[in-house]
Amino acid sequence: MTQRDRLIASASAAADERAETDPFVADIAHLLMTFLIVVAIDVVIVSLLTHRLRFWFPLWLDPRWDTRPDPWVVYSQSYFAGIFLLPLLCRLVGRDFLAHARALARAAFWSVCAAVFAFVLWWKGSLMLQYHKQYEMIGWAALTLVVWTVIRAAGILPPWVRGLSRRRMLGSLLFAIAIFFLVMSILDPLVQLGVQRLPWSSGLSTEIGFFIPAGIVLVVLSRRLAA
Repeated sequence: MTQRDRLIASASAAADERAETDPFVADIAHLLMTFLIVVAIDVVIVSLLTHRLRFWFPLWLDPRWDTRPDPWVVYSQSYFAGIFLLPLLCRLVGRDFLAHARALARAAFWSVCAAVFAFVLWWKGSLMLQYHKQYEMIGWAALTLVVWTVIRAAGILPPWVRGLSRRRMLGSLLFAIAIFFLVMSILDPLVQLGVQRLPWSSGLSTEIGFFIPAGIVLVVLSRRLAA
């Protein structure tokens, strides 16, 4: 077999694997890849360009970062890529899990999605306004859209994704988000209060009030999907 024949066979095999991958699984993988790529661009590339470490929790590293004239660590908002992708996640779940559900169930699902998205956007958007980063938020929205479009058009999929069932993929995603919420509900107050000696804040109250109930609900849902 010539080199050309091997390349054609390899491309054909890759195309067959993509064809066998469940569309929901592929879309969720693209969603995760989009989020991780946007975050990597922020933390690595933008940090190098600005000569400041861009971090989601700058209070962990420098409690007075926002009052310093030239801080080495600044508040990073690349997590907004995940917020912008929430409606897409809801659309995928509605399309592949609730297509034949009753109208009342679909209405309840979309009501919960809209409420969660509005709350998170208000919660984190208020921090954007507080630190005058609203234009940066527009930039993250544009970058998220571009990365998502490129990844979908290229059809890139990690090998471990192929063959996963949609229930297992969704359950794993929800469980990972739940663990992140529950860990952060402990770690963030621990670092702020115990390590940095900062006072309790309204931001921590909002965070705990959202992370713990949301984490518990997502753990229950992920276990039901895995059953």
